[in-house]
Amino acid sequence: MLLALVAGPLLAALIVVRRAPGSARATAAWCAALHLALTVVFVVFAANSLPVAGDAALSFEPIAVPGDPGLGKKQPTATTTWTLLPMGTSTPDTALHSTAMQFFLGVDGLNLPLVALTSFMTLMAILVSWESVGGRAGGFYCWLFLLQAACLGAFLSFDLLLFYVFFELTLIPAFFLIGSYGTGGGRRDAAKKFFLYTLFGSLFTLVGILGIAISNPTPVGPDGVRVKVVDKFLPATGAVTFSIPELMSNVRTWDDAYEAAVKRAKPDEVEAAVAAQKDRRRLAVWLFVALLAGFAVKVPIVPFHTWLPSAYAEAPLAVTLLLSAILAKLGTFGILRIVLPLAPEPAVQYGLAFVGTLGGIGIVYAALCAYAQKDLRLLAAYSSVSHLGFLVLGLFALTLESVSGAMLHMVNHGLTAGALFALLAFLADRYRTLDVHQFGGLFARFPRYTFFMLIICLAAVGMPGLNNFASEMLMLAGLFDPRNLNRVGMGLAICAAAGVFLSAWYTFTMTRRVFFGPVKEPLAAIETKDVTSREALTFGLFAALCLALGLFPQPVLDTMAPDVKRVVGAAEAARTRLNPNQKSPAQYRGNEKTTSNH
Repeated sequence: MLLALVAGPLLAALIVVRRAPGSARATAAWCAALHLALTVVFVVFAANSLPVAGDAALSFEPIAVPGDPGLGKKQPTATTTWTLLPMGTSTPDTALHSTAMQFFLGVDGLNLPLVALTSFMTLMAILVSWESVGGRAGGFYCWLFLLQAACLGAFLSFDLLLFYVFFELTLIPAFFLIGSYGTGGGRRDAAKKFFLYTLFGSLFTLVGILGIAISNPTPVGPDGVRVKVVDKFLPATGAVTFSIPELMSNVRTWDDAYEAAVKRAKPDEVEAAVAAQKDRRRLAVWLFVALLAGFAVKVPIVPFHTWLPSAYAEAPLAVTLLLSAILAKLGTFGILRIVLPLAPEPAVQYGLAFVGTLGGIGIVYAALCAYAQKDLRLLAAYSSVSHLGFLVLGLFALTLESVSGAMLHMVNHGLTAGALFALLAFLADRYRTLDVHQFGGLFARFPRYTFFMLIICLAAVGMPGLNNFASEMLMLAGLFDPRNLNRVGMGLAICAAAGVFLSAWYTFTMTRRVFFGPVKEPLAAIETKDVTSREALTFGLFAALCLALGLFPQPVLDTMAPDVKRVVGAAEAARTRLNPNQKSPAQYRGNEKTTSNH
């Protein structure tokens, strides 16, 4: 089923590319609906089969891995034997850990909600573009399905090189969707700018990927066998691996080994041991920066967002929906899957202070930009940047609450941002303009449309009972963790709270101008009919999911909890190494048992 999830969009692309424009739309919709049905079945089965993270869990444990040698024995190993590109010889002791690029796909609590979101958004994009594609529907939907396949491959990858390949492949269909099917005169320049900006940042990420793998080879003990716990010796270097679960374990093992080497060093060896540890930490900082570069552009984090206004303004609204709801999540997901687990010490030291500061600036800056926009499409685009800055703060606060909230917000923001662009497509189809000053009093003209718009706007600003509220409150709770209550943490918490207020300010200002007051609409109205049955289905599904996740977020939180615990566990271990005297959360609450009175 997992292979079918990735291969299904590729097959759909081959089917729709040769269809006539009229039949291509219906064929694409049926293919996307079938894929969504398969995804729902897969998600239900997988969510009930995910392993629970124990206290000793050091790395991710994906399930449903094609090529897992333990599947036939009903003892999955969370590894694969499917090799795409061997890069060295393997020994009997390291047969599954030899240097190679592997076709290592799997599912866990972090990617399962995003897989469901990707399939759902693809169907919504097809329904949104129903009237606007024109005579080249076959090619448009072909590129759309190829984009879906690349996104799913990136979310499901547990091999660093495989992830990078899928991550880069998303650029090709996005480039053609913007450049060939865009709605403005500058669409080709916008497509080139998007492609070059993202590619440039991704090249730094590739350097970071190679550096992380080479600097954290398989640790081998004196007997030549892989080790995971080191306290008496510095391991030998084994094979280089690109497996994310293996690397996550390797990073922690090597960090603990260098820490142990300093503690057990003889007086004449202390200086050399400390120097070796400092060199490793200095290298980790540079690799952290390199890994983050490509993901910061993809999100985008201010000031790496300059490609966004032109791309969002020129792309078809169905493509803008996917850019905001799915492709932006590739950046935040890359931070969660790769940067935080594989560079935990720099993330603890510098993540909130530097990257979090950029996120805080982005929250306020993008919110003010959103308020100043005349084009509703750009208002929604800058609103998305502001909310994504909030998400970045949650990730780098590195607490269970904040990371859980950030992961939940990836889904919630995907729904609300996608729904907002889908609703804007309603106006674009009827008036061919999204200039806010040309609209007014549309509630009288389109009451049903106004109803759906108000629900999504309330969800976007964090109305209790709707989806964004739960994730935003969790992220704020993480910022108010005692270990983050320094000057930087308090300032960022204020920025996050201000972002919630500013979001309501520009959102409700927009709704007042567009939907209330005297009726005002562009003269060149193509259609004045209220929501059609197809649009009602699209908007209704968005509204229903926003309400469902607002009232019942716990099933999603429970699904992701074990793997969030693994990411936060790596950060906690890094905190302990960097500052052994720092109190744990339990000690701050006074719940930790001590022996001071004995």
